[in-house]
Amino acid sequence: MLLSSVSLFDFLDGAKEKEALDEVSKLTAASEQLSMRGEGSEVMLELRIPEGTRVDFGSLPGRQDKWPADANDYCIRTGEKTTFYYSDASFSNPELNGPVSFGSGRHRLLLSTKIESKSGRLFVLISEKGF
Repeated sequence: MLLSSVSLFDFLDGAKEKEALDEVSKLTAASEQLSMRGEGSEVMLELRIPEGTRVDFGSLPGRQDKWPADANDYCIRTGEKTTFYYSDASFSNPELNGPVSFGSGRHRLLLSTKIESKSGRLFVLISEKGF
């Protein structure tokens, strides 16, 4: 019975991760397209992050202070599991000084591109606009 419960929780976490990845793929695809268009590009989109899931853009867990070195990374956390991904886009918060994270729920986001003056690197700024 215990093994069945563990298998069920693993299955549910896997389903949440897939659902989150499907949602996050909208953001990463749009970010990569904006990056190709250059500075000043914008797009609005909506994400629905599943209950019990967290998504981090521009950092890896425990390395938030390493931004911008990890700016191309993002991760999805479901329960005890964290899965890491890489994007061709570099992510930042609206202040252009660090990563951005979202928890469960519905998020209306503005994605915009800006060049960071010190490095000359193009970033996709992720701003939550609310409902």
